Amino acid sequence: MQIGILFRRVNRVKRTFHLTAFISALVLLLQPTLGFVSAAHSAEGAGKKSATMSEDQRIAHILSRLTFGARPGDFEKVKAMGVDRFITEQLDPDSIDNITAIAKLKKLPTLGMATPVIIEQYTPPKPVASPSPGPAQPAEKSKAAAQIAAEQMPAQKNLSDNMPALMASESAKSVPDVMQKPGENTQTTNPAPPEIKKENADRTTALPSAKPSPPPKNPQMVVTELQRAKLLRAVYSEQQLYELMVDFWENHFSIFANKDDDRYLLTSFDRDTIRPFAMGRFRDLLGATTHSPAMLYYLDNWRSSVPRPYAAKDGKPAGVDGGFNENYARELMELHTLGVAGGYTQKDVQEVARCFSGWTILKPNEQGLFLYRPGFHDDGEKVVLGHRILSGGGMADGERVLDILAAHPATARFIATKLARRFISDNPPQSVIDRAAAVFLKTDGSLRETLRAIVTSPEFFAQSAYRAKMRSPFEYVCAAMRALNAETDGDRPVLDAVARMGQPVFGRITPDGFSDRAEQWLSSGAMVARLNFASALATGRIKGTKIDLGQLLSGIDPEKRDEVISRLMRLTFASAATRAELEKILTSPPPSGAVIGALPPPANLSANYTGNDKRAQSVPPYLTDLVTLLIGSPEFQQR
Repeated sequence: MQIGILFRRVNRVKRTFHLTAFISALVLLLQPTLGFVSAAHSAEGAGKKSATMSEDQRIAHILSRLTFGARPGDFEKVKAMGVDRFITEQLDPDSIDNITAIAKLKKLPTLGMATPVIIEQYTPPKPVASPSPGPAQPAEKSKAAAQIAAEQMPAQKNLSDNMPALMASESAKSVPDVMQKPGENTQTTNPAPPEIKKENADRTTALPSAKPSPPPKNPQMVVTELQRAKLLRAVYSEQQLYELMVDFWENHFSIFANKDDDRYLLTSFDRDTIRPFAMGRFRDLLGATTHSPAMLYYLDNWRSSVPRPYAAKDGKPAGVDGGFNENYARELMELHTLGVAGGYTQKDVQEVARCFSGWTILKPNEQGLFLYRPGFHDDGEKVVLGHRILSGGGMADGERVLDILAAHPATARFIATKLARRFISDNPPQSVIDRAAAVFLKTDGSLRETLRAIVTSPEFFAQSAYRAKMRSPFEYVCAAMRALNAETDGDRPVLDAVARMGQPVFGRITPDGFSDRAEQWLSSGAMVARLNFASALATGRIKGTKIDLGQLLSGIDPEKRDEVISRLMRLTFASAATRAELEKILTSPPPSGAVIGALPPPANLSANYTGNDKRAQSVPPYLTDLVTLLIGSPEFQQR
């Protein structure tokens, strides 16, 4: 018995050492990633025409750019239907059946709740004020109170002795319905239900016990369910390009989820503001964000109003209520439309702030709905970017500003540049930006047609664009799960892993959103967090998430390494160079002089990485090592 326990313990220690050894080797293997970024930038800067991709590369490229990553079978599917047809299908998400993702989202009830309902059900109850202690009574009063209590004891005893008779008498009378529905006449009485007439062992009538109030729901559940929904859609949705565009716009119009009441308002922002317009007209999307209570609250426009002076009264000095808040006006032009070099001035910022004064929220912590207050609006004449806005326009002043910004050539260039950077490279060719901007203006800001111009362009399929982008932490986690056909609930263990890599979902504090350039994600700490995630995923140490290696390797003997490596390489689109490096690491002995001992888990691993998956521990050790190496390889970090 003891020998068996010792044998298992030694095996576990050896395995821990082996994982640590090859992860260290993988850190060395990842160093070329830095070289890949600088080389890509140099190639783009040279501006030379690159050869086009091979057909297999075109398929792998389109799957890495128009989806969150290929799943088993996706390569063969696109090869059969053709790249052009796949692009056309993804540009029309309404034509795609999405039943799997919809089923996953049914477990997240807050996604369908109206904002007032979310606030009502998830706002913590206000603490009850404790009564202040009364002054101590003099000794004479305390003695008198005790004497009065003693005199009342016999009367109370007689009342207690006669209680059964009194209650029996009362039970024959009508009893008000304590569970009365709202709106019913409180004067109406109903016969007591049968359970009230039951008697207990003391022959006294049993009164109905009060219903315990439900425990208050944690408001963070609202944010967590929205985060889970985002990850589940990215992993399971068939409308992959649509989900990429939702992710793009939620980063473009970035809102920090944990800014006070925004935790209740962000669900509607995702559902009602971004999703309906993610591939529609930019003007419609911009208007939806401007009316969004989540955006008005995050950038403080809900507090913006025309200054309202008041006279001195009752000893209170004269002053001013309200005032313009320029936060939203500035970010509307700098981050949402024109860009920092869009040609606006500080005077334009002030004028735009005047145009949006009075755009506010009806009771942010109770209703959370958009509200326009005419009395808070500056109704004077304004001039924005050279356009005269006449006085007396009211709420239409803000709409006029949105019309001006959405149709501005600087906005077309800014949006086209960001889309080209997302889908082609960190420094996209100017030629594709110019064409996309022209399509944007010609089609009245059609996001679908602007995107089509980018993903069907020669620059998109140029050899220099192949694997020229670095996956963000969110993209990396989703790509790994899709490649391995993982089953996940998308809960905190996975979300925390994404956050440790540097990209908490809806967690960007500043309104500029996360960067879409590789340099943002290349710190050594972020790379180690990615490797820890790859190891935990491969070995079944992420609670709520699992992979079935047996299914992935269906029809292959796990002991035949060559066949296993070939199958897994096809799933991750790994190159021959990567295969050579992996075989070298897997077959190399541990470093000389190494002492095998009980090693602690990496510091970046969460307590949720349980390590209790017996199914994962039953596969050959090299198999989980191989999966970790492939998911953590430089090529898989790229898209």
